[in-house]
Amino acid sequence: MNPERELAFAALREFPVEVRRVTRAAESFNTVYRVEAAEGTFALRVGPVLRIHAEGTARAEAAWQRALVADGLAVPDVVLASSGEPMVVVNDADGRPRTCVLFTWIRGRSLRTRLGPARARMLGQLMARLHTFVLRDADVLRADKVLYWLLPDRLGDVPTHGKALSEARNSVQALIDELWTDRTPQLIHGDLTPANVIEAPGLGPVPIDFQDLVLGFPEQDISITLAAFGRRDDRTAMTEAFRDGYSTIRSWPDISDTMMSGLIVARGLHQLNLSLATATGPLPQDYLDYHGTRAQAWLAR
Repeated sequence: MNPERELAFAALREFPVEVRRVTRAAESFNTVYRVEAAEGTFALRVGPVLRIHAEGTARAEAAWQRALVADGLAVPDVVLASSGEPMVVVNDADGRPRTCVLFTWIRGRSLRTRLGPARARMLGQLMARLHTFVLRDADVLRADKVLYWLLPDRLGDVPTHGKALSEARNSVQALIDELWTDRTPQLIHGDLTPANVIEAPGLGPVPIDFQDLVLGFPEQDISITLAAFGRRDDRTAMTEAFRDGYSTIRSWPDISDTMMSGLIVARGLHQLNLSLATATGPLPQDYLDYHGTRAQAWLAR
């Protein structure tokens, strides 16, 4: 058996489910398996060797999702292991620990497959609902830095663009410092992009993949979603629709265009640094040029 599948089966033995079939469903930073069991269908998330999140993230993720489920919001529930813990840690073939979490499976289609202004509006409403459920005490990372994952800063290593990227990081860090002054952060999803929302029959849009949750502010969560619209030709219409949807549930944050633009730049730098730190080979030059050009445009504003 493939070592990764062996790892998945080893993890599943720690949960109170009678497994019938396991198939790989997705692979990016984590590997996700669809698990068909006597008790239903589940999603097993197998974490990578590299840890970029705080030690308490899985517990915080489980606590927030279970609280949202109890409050009536459609989100995947976390299945507790037989030990009562929300995750299990199993060693891979090389003896390296891997954190695994089991969720209920959400049947449906990714929101990004038919994304347009109407679904951007739905996404705005969904984010606003999450923001009304305020939790402030969690052992997770704080998004008070441009680069808040547990990774080295590699922005300066990018050929041609390193200086601009580093200067842009410093510039938007000043805005983040301002945003965080004399305020108390709350848990935010941290990656509520269309790729992390499922349109589920009978349930509507369902948020998934809470692993990137951090302590931050709604403005930062919003900027992460708006950054996901960045390369679309209709990004202005998408942003307006998202804001309109959000505002039907709760008030849009009182934030300047400069602050929001800076937070969007910060998100791009954050994701670029993640790619630089985790890539197994050179990143595409057009990807580096895109971020370099954006950094230069921000500095020249």
